[in-house]
Formats: sequence, C-alpha cells, structure tokens
Amino acid sequence: ILTILGNSAVLATAVKRSSLLKSPELLTVNLAVADIGMALSMYPLAIASAWNHAWLGGDASCVYYALMGFLFGVCSMMTLCAMAVIRFLVTNSSKSSGNKITKNTVCILIAFIWLYSLLWAVLPLLGWGYYGPEPFGISCTIAWSKFHNSSNGFSFILSMFLLCTVLPALTIVACYLGIAWKVHKAYQEIQNIDRIPNAAKLEKKLTLVS
Repeated sequence: ILTILGNSAVLATAVKRSSLLKSPELLTVNLAVADIGMALSMYPLAIASAWNHAWLGGDASCVYYALMGFLFGVCSMMTLCAMAVIRFLVTNSSKSSGNKITKNTVCILIAFIWLYSLLWAVLPLLGWGYYGPEPFGISCTIAWSKFHNSSNGFSFILSMFLLCTVLPALTIVACYLGIAWKVHKAYQEIQNIDRIPNAAKLEKKLTLVS
C-alpha cells in the first residue's frame, strides 16, 4: 500500500507540474511507474498465495508473475543506472553543454530501457532460460536451480546477472564516485579562492609593518 501511495504521489506531482519538469526528472517518473507496475501486477498474487501457504493458479500465472517481476525489476535497475549517468554528465559538464540533455533524449532513453527490460523478460518464453516457482512455493521467479542443472539456464542466469545487475551496479557506483570527486574538487577550489584574499591582506599588513 505504501509503495502504491508513495509512487502515486510522485506521479500526481509530476502531472501537476508537467510543464516545469526538467529532463532528468522524467527518469524519476519512470522509476515510479515501474514500482507501481510491480506492486499492482505482483502483490495481489503474492499476498493471496502467502495466505494460502501455496501458489494460487497454475503454470500460466506463475510465468506471468515471474515475467512481471523480471520486467519491472530490470526496468527499475536500468532507470537507476541512467539517472546516475545523467547526473554524472551534468555534474561534469559546463552549463552550455549540460543543456544538450533534452526531454526528447531522455524519452528515447526511457523507451530503450523498457525495450531492453522487455527483451530480457521474454527470453525465457523464447527458450533461453526458465521461469519457475521459488523454493517456498508461494511466488515465482527465474528458475535459479537451472544454473547448475542446465547449460541453457547457466548461460542465461550468468548473462542476466552480468548485464542486468553487475554492470548497472558498477556503473552507478562509478558515476556517484565521480560526482563525489567533482564535488570534492569544487570544495577545494572554493577554499583556495577564500585563502587568496586572506593571503593578500596578510601581505599588505606585513608591508605596512616593515
């Protein structure tokens, strides 16, 4: 409920001030859409199955649940990655070059994120990788057990882990480290600027004394 209410508030605010939204803020809206999509498509089945102590529905609902979780999960991860990259680019660029990140550019990026997420979500349906119930049997996800039992499952899980988790996570860490370094350098420059007038005043006083 908190997920739905919180993200709905984000979307409502975005709609009210749509004309004032900056380009990077569209990614925040996209993240809220992904979170709401996950909550609405997955939570009812998960809650009902947990109450029943067993998965409700057959294989079709299991595949649906796993696909939705994978789709919105990858979308959220890639959106966070895109947010980090854009913040890094804006932080490390001048005002004139920073304006190049337009709303059209961000919209294209968001479309790519959804296509990328959808591609990975449907791959198990096309024969690469598998969906299946989790060990406790009250939800469904990628069939992690196939990592050891099948070359198909092994290659899919390894590729998915690297391209949908490790690479985005490393990119996020690298971008925010770059931002922190830029802020640190800017702080040092401000300190140096403050020292210059003080040094000039001290030199003037020494000259007068001498």
